Amino acid sequence: MHVIASFEHSIYLELAITALEEAGIPKEHIYAVSLQGKPNKPKMFDTIHRSDGVSLFDAGTALATALTVVGSTYGFILKGGAILWGLIGAAVGFTIGVFIDIAHKKKKKAKMNLPSRNKMTEVIVLVACDKEATKQIQDVFWEHHAFGVAICE
Repeated sequence: MHVIASFEHSIYLELAITALEEAGIPKEHIYAVSLQGKPNKPKMFDTIHRSDGVSLFDAGTALATALTVVGSTYGFILKGGAILWGLIGAAVGFTIGVFIDIAHKKKKKAKMNLPSRNKMTEVIVLVACDKEATKQIQDVFWEHHAFGVAICE
């Protein structure tokens, strides 16, 4: 039989492993594996199947719309006409908006890379045991704040 549990990187994990050893489970039957975190490589474009919630076009489209209206309005007065100044306003607004989003994203990324904010991954603990010890091991895991526990035959 195997009892499998997932834990956060914390002192409770160490306490659970120590409690199992004190309960008579040999070290050779306790396996702890830390899961690797997914590399965070943001994509430039979102697709219908994947979205990371970060878009570089939100501020660009908003500023393009605003400056298109302003450019079209003042285009009736300026040389070149409303359409030309509306297109110029759209291009300038979109460019400024994209640069604002990029700067905001870099600032947010720099803030998240601080050592105190690194998100730790989970640790999977697998214990090989006989059927009689499964309930005791499961109780030890629950007492030490396991995220989840499963028993496999």
